[in-house]
Amino acid sequence: MLWLYSLVLGLGLAALSPALWLRNGRHGRYTRHWRERLGKVPPLEREGAIWVHAVSVGEALAVERLVAELRRALPDRPIVLSVTTAAARQLVEGRIAADRIFYFPLDFRFSTRRALQAIRPALVLIAETEIWPRFLQQARNSGVRVVFVNGRISGRSYARYRWVRRWLRPVLAGVDRWLMQSATDCERVRDLGAPEAAVEVAGNLKFDLTPPEHRPVLRQLARHFQAAQVRNVIVAGSTMPGEEEILLAVFRHLRQQFPTCILVLAPRHPQRFDAVARQLELSGLPWSRRTQLESAGVHAGGVWLLDSLGELATLYRYADAAFIGGSLAPHGGHNLLEPAYFGVPVVFGPSMHNFAAIAEEFLAAKAAFRAESSVELERILFRLLSDDRLRSSTGEAARALLQAKAGATQRVVATVQAMLGPSFSSASDAAATARPPA
Repeated sequence: MLWLYSLVLGLGLAALSPALWLRNGRHGRYTRHWRERLGKVPPLEREGAIWVHAVSVGEALAVERLVAELRRALPDRPIVLSVTTAAARQLVEGRIAADRIFYFPLDFRFSTRRALQAIRPALVLIAETEIWPRFLQQARNSGVRVVFVNGRISGRSYARYRWVRRWLRPVLAGVDRWLMQSATDCERVRDLGAPEAAVEVAGNLKFDLTPPEHRPVLRQLARHFQAAQVRNVIVAGSTMPGEEEILLAVFRHLRQQFPTCILVLAPRHPQRFDAVARQLELSGLPWSRRTQLESAGVHAGGVWLLDSLGELATLYRYADAAFIGGSLAPHGGHNLLEPAYFGVPVVFGPSMHNFAAIAEEFLAAKAAFRAESSVELERILFRLLSDDRLRSSTGEAARALLQAKAGATQRVVATVQAMLGPSFSSASDAAATARPPA
């Protein structure tokens, strides 16, 4: 069936090519590193590397600490990092100390085999659940062990995968370890075909995050906040299309009661920065942007557009409340753990299926609020800005929950060390041996 999969993938790419070309942009978002996507990766001098794959910005941030801990635990192993999106690549270059950073190959036999031959890894760690059948097949054929870390299968993905479960089962059976976020994720991946002995709960790497501290930015912003007499800060992180309009309407009302408040607006995708800037220009609200901070400053009662990458997590330090983007619009939400690290109360909308288990844990611990509508969002933000005690108790509950759930990174590192030791035998092989012969 892999031949049919490859045919469909090829036809799909051919059909999408005109649209991708139109969206390519002057920086070559899709074509700049096209050789890497075909598997032409600069070869490593030494074999036996650890290859970490993170699809987009969220996964890249999740594995940042993991890469650092692997470097400390296994200093003699090369560590390479692959990504899929241009935004992720822009974020990780210069931030994560990997021996190579490159785009993950398109899932064809020739491109995946070429990339594996260039890197010659001993182990591949795939963040969350990026199931690429050709890559997994080529890794197994090359004797490369594969581990899924921070594994997660949402309800929607699970329903889709079940339609092809019979075909997927042999693909999943070739994976050596499945280190999943929760018991529910374990049950789902076992049902799809992963061997029982290969699956375990390891927790969520994102609970181990340590946001980078961009001190020059913090000093700059503190100076401008003081000059503008800003007293309250709402950070809306990773916003998606349709949400900025809602947030601006909510903020327009809030600033009447809190005239020294500022809204930090951080769109999820950098290609939308200019479109959101045009929207702000038409809003009638005072506003400025990160890339013009020194010349334009900030405005109390106004909006500050974060048109940069990698600085959002740092800025939560100044927030009195944080809104999680992608949750009012039906995109499934984004990471709510970064504001929790700083003890910031979190508010999100009804669409949080990408982080459903975490969102429910935060609600149960009274560490977050869910707003079902723009009216409710405004009411919750008003309460948080008005009530110092509520704001403090919610933020501390968020910080405490984050600390209680930490530890996944060290569990993954321990698994990697064991797998790279001489006595390792893969759980999938053990499970196959334990099964009675047909």
